[in-house]
Amino acid sequence: YKFLGEIYKLYDDLDQSVVENHPNKDIINLCDNYDTFNVTFNQHQKSICKKILRNLFLCNSSNTDNFTNCCSNIYVWLNFELNKSKIANYIIENIFKLPKSRGNVGSIYYCPYFSFHDNMHNPENLMKLRIFNDNIDTFQNMLKDVQKSNDCSLKIFVYKCIEIYRDMYPKYCSNGKDREKKNKNSCEIINNFNTLYSSYINKENGTIHNFPELSSTTITNVIDGCSSHEYTGDSTFGESPQTGTSLTQNISRAFGAMAGIPPFLALIYK
Repeated sequence: YKFLGEIYKLYDDLDQSVVENHPNKDIINLCDNYDTFNVTFNQHQKSICKKILRNLFLCNSSNTDNFTNCCSNIYVWLNFELNKSKIANYIIENIFKLPKSRGNVGSIYYCPYFSFHDNMHNPENLMKLRIFNDNIDTFQNMLKDVQKSNDCSLKIFVYKCIEIYRDMYPKYCSNGKDREKKNKNSCEIINNFNTLYSSYINKENGTIHNFPELSSTTITNVIDGCSSHEYTGDSTFGESPQTGTSLTQNISRAFGAMAGIPPFLALIYK
């Protein structure tokens, strides 16, 4: 499942331990102090707090495009870390404020607070769409490449996103439902997927595989040139191919068979 290598690295960088001599250690080490949030963190929670701050500094930039993309990757990474750490949302929101509360930030941007659990429907599926949205240039370049575009796992990922869109758009975003407060955050991601997919993933822009229009009824669990045993490119699952195996099962199994990927990325594909 090599096609996501560039994207894996982004998340892997966010999950690295924080070095003790970090240039912004005076702020990062506030995670060790009870008085910072009036709460006692365990060691794991301290580690997550420090990683969040380190990553916020990692993303700060005067380059708006890179900044936006970096922040989006933080939000995906953070979602799974919070599921494990059980740090309250209000504390996470205060962690996001720390870099801006210490001195003059000038023209430096810092990621605003965002959570996939704030008025979001099916956060894990929305994260799949957001990974696609935030890395659209990478996906388009791979799908225009003669060799990379033949990677079944790449096509499976795109088809899974199509499947999610077709399920969620009618439920939450059609016929003005996207203007309802409870749907607004979800529909921002869903509608953005529509715009990017329709603009970037088509024959006119050089995409080699003929992906369906989002409004069509083309089935997404049968992909030309791909059979179930090809989804990983080898037989690492230790199982014989299963006819009719769902995309979700194949993607989950593919990630489970991979070595060295961040564990929160594997969770996305369950």
